Amino acid sequence: MIYVLLKLRFAMALASIGVIAAAGLMFWEGLLTLWHAFAYVRTDPDLAVIAAVMRATDKLLFAIVLVIFGCAIALGFLVDLTAEQRAGLPSWMIIDSVAELKNLFIQMIILYLVVHFATLVAETDEMLQWNALVLPASILLLAGAMRLIAGAPGQAGHREVGADDSRSQGEIDRQGKS
Repeated sequence: MIYVLLKLRFAMALASIGVIAAAGLMFWEGLLTLWHAFAYVRTDPDLAVIAAVMRATDKLLFAIVLVIFGCAIALGFLVDLTAEQRAGLPSWMIIDSVAELKNLFIQMIILYLVVHFATLVAETDEMLQWNALVLPASILLLAGAMRLIAGAPGQAGHREVGADDSRSQGEIDRQGKS
């Protein structure tokens, strides 16, 4: 039974590869949009350049977030790393629990919505209507929800009273055995 469950880890590998492939597509799309912004400089230098650069930034940031998410899935749930290998990785690549992955995902959504809202404002040359406040309101609600989730016991970002983050788990185990 355990052998079958361990084989299911390869589904996580496919998910990670798919997310990183999607990041490649978003990088390509962002670079193409940025290339078109150079053409707008010659033809329509006013608002079109700003809007194109903001759209390209939106796509490139989303691609970066997808790379982070794909690496977090692979290194957090697929590959068993030694302590030395883990220490050599940047902290953004290390995910220890589903709660941390969920927190990262909410942060990604908030980042995307903020850049998307800035892009919409840059593209609009007239006064925004009142219903344009839906996007900033949703950003604030998501940020509040993320804060509540991160502060809940057992979730990412929550620290138990008396927890000492300066020592690794191995040091704590060694001291407990001696």
